[in-house]
Amino acid sequence: MIKPTKAQLLISGCILFALSSSSFANDIEIERLKKRLSALESQQANHSKQASDKSSGKFYGTLRPSLTQFDQGDSNKTDVTDFLSHAGFYFEHELTNGWTAIGHGEWSIDIANNGDFGKSRRAYVGVDSPYGRVAIGKQRPVQYLLIAEYVDIFNHANAPFAYDNYSPFFVNNMVSYKKSWQNVSLLASAQFNGFESSDDADMVNVGLTYDHNDLHIAAAYLTQDFADDNNADLVGSTADTVAVSLANRFDNGFYIAAAWQERDLDVVAGLDSEQTTVDVSMAYPLSKEYTAKFGYFHLDNDMPEAVNNSHHGFNITLEHHLSDNFQIHGEVLRKAFDYDEDSTAISIGLKYNFSIKWQ
Repeated sequence: MIKPTKAQLLISGCILFALSSSSFANDIEIERLKKRLSALESQQANHSKQASDKSSGKFYGTLRPSLTQFDQGDSNKTDVTDFLSHAGFYFEHELTNGWTAIGHGEWSIDIANNGDFGKSRRAYVGVDSPYGRVAIGKQRPVQYLLIAEYVDIFNHANAPFAYDNYSPFFVNNMVSYKKSWQNVSLLASAQFNGFESSDDADMVNVGLTYDHNDLHIAAAYLTQDFADDNNADLVGSTADTVAVSLANRFDNGFYIAAAWQERDLDVVAGLDSEQTTVDVSMAYPLSKEYTAKFGYFHLDNDMPEAVNNSHHGFNITLEHHLSDNFQIHGEVLRKAFDYDEDSTAISIGLKYNFSIKWQ
């Protein structure tokens, strides 16, 4: 057997050392690449999570069919009615540095007739920022948000029952602004409807509100220009309305709210009129399942008798809440007119609310 020389042993040792060093280096490189890949995957996951956290929204709706018995003079009828069933979506997306994009769409569902879906209630896009919230499109006006919303606690479509006659609920072609400082908020809105011949062709609505815990105090001013039907380029009648509202919920669950408006109508053809509306609403939880509600309303104007709809009345409602989003209710609505026959409506209805949120 031939023994290896020292030179051969030295060469072999160098080769083995080189091979082992190369393998060790490869292992180190592989581990380094694995750690880098894991860091990139974690970074991508965090980025995706942050992107998803910036967006939120909900799909919501309420279905409110009723069976109503309506009596006025010799007119007596029973009909399936719908008290403002609707569905919509609302979403927000965080932009940067306190700026948030907003989108809102809402449409009615006419259960009383064909169950038609599609009459617009709200459709606007806005942005919220440290400088306030601005939105453009069809929206609730300031007058409803500060005055009517707090007395609008009933299931009937015509609530608030005095406010409903002379004030807007939704306004198209509107630009709105809101800015809050702790408990005080300033709201303003204006409609830019070109020269279309329609009610509320142009309007400006501003209001100030103070909200602390369950106490609400607000005042609002609304001015409306009505386009002339015969000449859409001319502004016709105008109406100026001042309003105040007050609401509070007490520790025992008792809720009370009141809203007052005075509206001065200046009609081009004459028949100028001063109109006042008063709505008072109360609610008290009899138990976890039952809530009793009572409302009083009064409308007064000085129009001629033939077109005078002055009246007062009350609403009594009992609600049975079978769950957080489903209830059965019965109500009696009574109206006593100064120059017309009194009316009574008795309704038994169902209400189902749903909301699907995502983020």
